[in-house]
Amino acid sequence: MKTMSAKELGTKDFQEILDNIMESVSVMDENGVVMWTNKANREKLGITTEVIGKEAKYLVQEGLIDKAVVYEAIESGKFTASIISKGSEKDVIVYCNPVYDEEGKIKFLVSSAMTCSEVNQILETLETERRINKTYLAEIKHLRNTLLLGEDFVIESTNMKCLLEDVQKLAPIDCSVLVTGESGVGKEVMVKTIHKNSIRKEGPFITVSIPSIPDNLLEAELFGYEEGAFTGATRGGKIGLFELAQGGTLFLDEIGDIPYALQVKLLRAIENGEIRRVGGTKLIKIDTRIIAATNKHLEQMIKKSLFREDLFYRLSVMHLHIKPLRERLEDIKPLGEQFIQNFNNKYKTDKKITEPAFNLMKKYPWPGNVRELKNLVERLGILSNGDLITAEDVQAVLSKISNTIDDIDPDHLSDDWKTNSQLTEEYSSYERTKILEALKTAHGNKTKAAELLGISRTKLYRKLKNL
Repeated sequence: MKTMSAKELGTKDFQEILDNIMESVSVMDENGVVMWTNKANREKLGITTEVIGKEAKYLVQEGLIDKAVVYEAIESGKFTASIISKGSEKDVIVYCNPVYDEEGKIKFLVSSAMTCSEVNQILETLETERRINKTYLAEIKHLRNTLLLGEDFVIESTNMKCLLEDVQKLAPIDCSVLVTGESGVGKEVMVKTIHKNSIRKEGPFITVSIPSIPDNLLEAELFGYEEGAFTGATRGGKIGLFELAQGGTLFLDEIGDIPYALQVKLLRAIENGEIRRVGGTKLIKIDTRIIAATNKHLEQMIKKSLFREDLFYRLSVMHLHIKPLRERLEDIKPLGEQFIQNFNNKYKTDKKITEPAFNLMKKYPWPGNVRELKNLVERLGILSNGDLITAEDVQAVLSKISNTIDDIDPDHLSDDWKTNSQLTEEYSSYERTKILEALKTAHGNKTKAAELLGISRTKLYRKLKNL
């Protein structure tokens, strides 16, 4: 279908355009003769007769209005605004702006009108939005006053606000906490927030990523070891992470990956507040708060005898579950705005994300959650041509991704993404990176890598053939 150019638009086309503008619009020549007027203008001024070709003063003579603002604009040569009477009511605000030709003479004048009730409605809407924003800002200020939150901890959803209220209550209490949720939802940020607001905030915060440590070394890393405990042991022995975290917090990340045989030793350490180094006989008192996190369903692992039930209950005195980003879409905009602001601060740019772009983001299932959103915003900051990041920019990046390595439920995908035909290039790159990272973390152990990726070993081998 051929697209009509501006030059091909005729008088009828312009009249249709004017009639479909909600605001009142009229165009007059340099003498105040009406050239065009739209439907909204006629309705606001109560004009029922034909006025095209007549001077604006005709409306005054007919008693439809008490004065014609266009003459003030012609005389002053400047933008003019005034409230005029329509019948017995003073309820119409009229604006008139002269347009000049190349020689500096008035070519025509454009006038628009808005009733006072419309202005009041706009003011009421703005006031409502202002109150909502004020309430939201007050809530955030309250949370920031009662919780030591980082500037990048941005929330708007009710779910996250409730979680932070729970954090406010449990942070000062020296109990174990289990934080669950999909990869990338912000579990570590939540854990750090608990530590920063606890009585141990001046103490160390030690993080241990369970999957990153080989099973045969994990016990020694956690509890330490004595000299000669095993072949290759460091001379003089080594203190473990429990001891390093004395007086502070030990964060056990991805606790669902801890070997079953080691779980009972971890349970005893938490229950008794004592540890014994590998190869040692002396019990060492520990004063460490334990916070654990996982993206696995520990309850299901308990049923399969992969995770001890008693350890689960000991770790989850308080249980915080962070919902995936696709279930708290209200957080996408404030998070995106914060990420692009961070990008601007770092690279001295002035990028902004448009509302349609955010609306499109809300249709995507976000398998990588907040981490993926952050990466996307950084990529959009790099690839966007202008300062405005549009829906087209978002579509260009996200339309290439069909699903995730975890096989996201198709029900989570909107129709816009289900029907897109360009879904492979960037996904392949993303999938390849995730597989290689998992293999590196698992030190080449494909069974372990498959567990990290949340897929079967057979599926991993199939994917490796296509790399």
